[in-house]
Amino acid sequence: MRLARVARLRVGARAGGRTLARVVSRARAVARASSADAGENTAMDSFLEALLAHQKTVARPTLASEARTLVTNGSTAMMATIGNASAGGLKGFPCGSVVAYAANARGRPTFALSSMSQHARDVDEDGRVTVTICANGFESVADARVSLSGIVRRVAESQTAETREAYLRKHPGAYWVDFGDFAWYEMTEIVACRIVGGFARAASVSATEYDAATCDPVNAFSAPVCSHMNADHADSLKAMVRHAVGVDVDTVEMRSIDRLGMNCRATKFGEKYDIRLAFESPAEDRKGVKEQIVLMTKNAASATA
Repeated sequence: MRLARVARLRVGARAGGRTLARVVSRARAVARASSADAGENTAMDSFLEALLAHQKTVARPTLASEARTLVTNGSTAMMATIGNASAGGLKGFPCGSVVAYAANARGRPTFALSSMSQHARDVDEDGRVTVTICANGFESVADARVSLSGIVRRVAESQTAETREAYLRKHPGAYWVDFGDFAWYEMTEIVACRIVGGFARAASVSATEYDAATCDPVNAFSAPVCSHMNADHADSLKAMVRHAVGVDVDTVEMRSIDRLGMNCRATKFGEKYDIRLAFESPAEDRKGVKEQIVLMTKNAASATA
């Protein structure tokens, strides 16, 4: 199983010039040197080669779009601030806090911060901040996350009502934002954006690219769509993988969707592998997602028959 452990999960992406093909090649050498089961290695090789070939060309959103989508659809972040002059031993050190946020129409995170909190005092003195936002359902470093570094400032009085309204749409139970010690903040300037879409799929996105990108129109529906498919159509998902990739897997879990396809996690040889399946054509709304999934289900069933 060494090959699967080393090369499992992430297929077909590049980062820093390092491709999964090189990872697989290195893993095969390790596996062959440590395993006497040639038949198992051959089966693994065939499985990984098919998976790699498919994932190399499968349609994906741009990383800028993924970054914008993660920020827009998220609701909590890890905020790293710089310890203020009164922070004692933390003065000048990175200080991490978990905060709630809501993205505004420009894709910029907004926050309701209490003056009693360390991070609010830090921001008031030095607005340089990095926020890290993980994909909904984040389980491990194999899952997507984005870090935005920029300048966080207090929201102008003229914009607080609009900011409050958008924030409460994301956090309807946040009655405490009207307490006297809370103030509104926004990341008004982005100086860096780092998006990790999974193993070997990471890049820097410029502020210009981030601002020009749009939020995926269907990703927000991932939870109910995936829950339904996983509960009621597990066999159909396995058939879709067989039809699209040409391999059989033991189980498949749909984890998220976007306008171009679905991200799944399958098991094979006792290990987990991320597998992306593309729609036949882009889906621009929830009805379109249903139509694409029905089409993929029918095509997979026809191929099997």
